Amino acid sequence: MKGVGYGFAELGINCVEIFLRLHLLVFYTDHVGLNSSLAGLALGLAIFWDAIIDPIVGHYSDRLRMRRGERYSLLPWGFLFLSLSILGLLNPPFLKGVWSQFCYLLFFSLLVNTAYTTLSVPYSAIVGDLASGEHERSRLIGWRLAFGNIGAIFGIAIPSYFLISREYKPYGVTAWMIVALLALGTFVSWFTARKFNRPPPKDSKEGGFSLTMPIKNKRFMPLLAAYFIANMGLTFNSSLALYFYRLRLKFSEEQVSLVLLVFLLVFTLSIPLWVYSVRFVSKRNALMAGVFVLGLTATFIYPFLPPKDVMWTLFFASGISGALVGSAVLLESLLTDIVKDEEVRTGKDELGLYFGVWKMIGKISRGLALAVTGQILAWARVDDPENSYFRLSLAFGPLVGCFFIGAVVILWKLSNEGSALK
Repeated sequence: MKGVGYGFAELGINCVEIFLRLHLLVFYTDHVGLNSSLAGLALGLAIFWDAIIDPIVGHYSDRLRMRRGERYSLLPWGFLFLSLSILGLLNPPFLKGVWSQFCYLLFFSLLVNTAYTTLSVPYSAIVGDLASGEHERSRLIGWRLAFGNIGAIFGIAIPSYFLISREYKPYGVTAWMIVALLALGTFVSWFTARKFNRPPPKDSKEGGFSLTMPIKNKRFMPLLAAYFIANMGLTFNSSLALYFYRLRLKFSEEQVSLVLLVFLLVFTLSIPLWVYSVRFVSKRNALMAGVFVLGLTATFIYPFLPPKDVMWTLFFASGISGALVGSAVLLESLLTDIVKDEEVRTGKDELGLYFGVWKMIGKISRGLALAVTGQILAWARVDDPENSYFRLSLAFGPLVGCFFIGAVVILWKLSNEGSALK
């Protein structure tokens, strides 16, 4: 099946991202011995670099497709680059001195982020090379998000298993497991892309690198702005979740794991329902409805969830919210529709460039949200427990909800645009 084959690579790609988000800082501070301020600086510089090169890599993948009729040949090279970088990052030699540790982390973080972009940006853009229409693009993106959720589970479970079992060099062993997932996923998606690749039309034109075209696209920019705001809300949600569940709701680690696992499961199962829904309503309207209700749920339900009662949290936070977050599949689907419509108008296939800009903005919004999260936690965690719980509820509930509702307000501006938004 084309959808399964295309989406399979996201299993390893998202496993890498989730693992690095959760464990890389801990590994270099607690195991290597680097102080947290320098470790945070190195990782911050790497993320900034990653955001810069996203559009560049995307544009290069467009040029490769125009000249050779495909971009999937970048996948094996991206896999090899990323695998070697991850093995180096998680298997450092004995480093004596703070600055040698800092330089090693900075160097390999830059390599890993560059390699990750080299693999993930062309891979995301391949959806336009395989699909013959907007409904098929939605379906392929749905498969990719579904496998990404499975990859997130692996990114959490693999290191946890080796840490609990007290495996020798657990992070080094985890690196090899992740490389194995990357190898399997990349090979399957590369083989699928080779089989189903649709060469660009003969009258397609090769464009030069320029960020002005995406910026001037009047349909793309409101969607990008909505994504920027919604992604900040999602980052606040994920960054504050453990504090909310542990401190405000007083859940055990097993209960927290159950809530997160059910959320990912419902999220994954809801994706085909959202893809199917666009046969009856426009993508924009379905997306707006999902995000708006998600914002209302966060604003008016989360602050009133009863402590120590996991069933209500499973129903609202895992069940309803998980199903509503599945509407995110329509966001990237709208992106591809807009770019393919622009390709018909201009004759230029620049899906890689657009995806590069998309991922760049996603990383910038995530970085800003993470920076603000530290200030939110400092405001919320005060000596008075009741006051602290109240503030934490406001941050996890209405604050996050306002970002989702704000994204819907921006999406409303797309209401009178062209057929790419149907």
